[in-house]
Amino acid sequence: MIATRSAASMSSVPSGGRVALTDDQLRRAAPSIFAASPWETMSDRYRFIPTIEVVHILKDKGYLPTTAIQSRSRIEGKGNFTKHLLRFREASAFGALVPGQSIAELVLVNSHDGTSGYQLMSGIYEVRCANGMVCHSADLGSVSVRHTGGKDFDQQIIDATYEVMDTGPRTLETIRDWKQLALPAPAREAFAAAVLELTHEKPIQAPQLLRPRREDDKNDSLWTVSNVVQENMIRGGLRGTTPSGKRSTTRAVNSVGENLRLNKAIWTLTEKMAQLIG
Repeated sequence: MIATRSAASMSSVPSGGRVALTDDQLRRAAPSIFAASPWETMSDRYRFIPTIEVVHILKDKGYLPTTAIQSRSRIEGKGNFTKHLLRFREASAFGALVPGQSIAELVLVNSHDGTSGYQLMSGIYEVRCANGMVCHSADLGSVSVRHTGGKDFDQQIIDATYEVMDTGPRTLETIRDWKQLALPAPAREAFAAAVLELTHEKPIQAPQLLRPRREDDKNDSLWTVSNVVQENMIRGGLRGTTPSGKRSTTRAVNSVGENLRLNKAIWTLTEKMAQLIG
């Protein structure tokens, strides 16, 4: 299958992205954000700082949560400490949204079981599919803050936030260029085939990843192709046949780690394609 078998819960922005998530909505979507202690196996050197404290730090600086995802665990009792992902947007970026609009976001990843420190990355919300692309390249923001703590932890988070969000204008400019770059059919097919290689089992064919789910996604720009392929990978639901002849449907990607892996790979591939075509 394209998607991982591990599951997660997810809460998207209500009202088409016009309002932020409340603490109650965050708790329902990803209870590990509110963990009151670390997973029991963590050492004494691990400084526990609940993610909700970081959420409140970011809120105070004008960044409001739009999405929360949490991975599950097969280990009994570990579910409320697992890796989780949140996306934030500047308060001024809420309100009336225009289809096709790209909005810079902040992506926060953390866990309380030792599998992740605080990671802050650049993200893009496209007003159509709402999957949210994670931007990942050498010149775009990605900052880690370790769980070793320190009196200046709040300032570390604030500094990392500004460092990542300072890349927003440059990222949006790159996307504007990609929207003007048309991909010929062979390049579109090569793009989809490359993304399909990111998975182990392939019940579908690469051309299926190129099929848009909305009428306004029927154009051949590099950015649209990238978003269509990404949405089909993340949301799943594509029907196909395994090599053994068994009918199968791809599953949605609900694991935080797999979501990030695919997003970063698709972003990098889009960059490389722009260099080749442009």
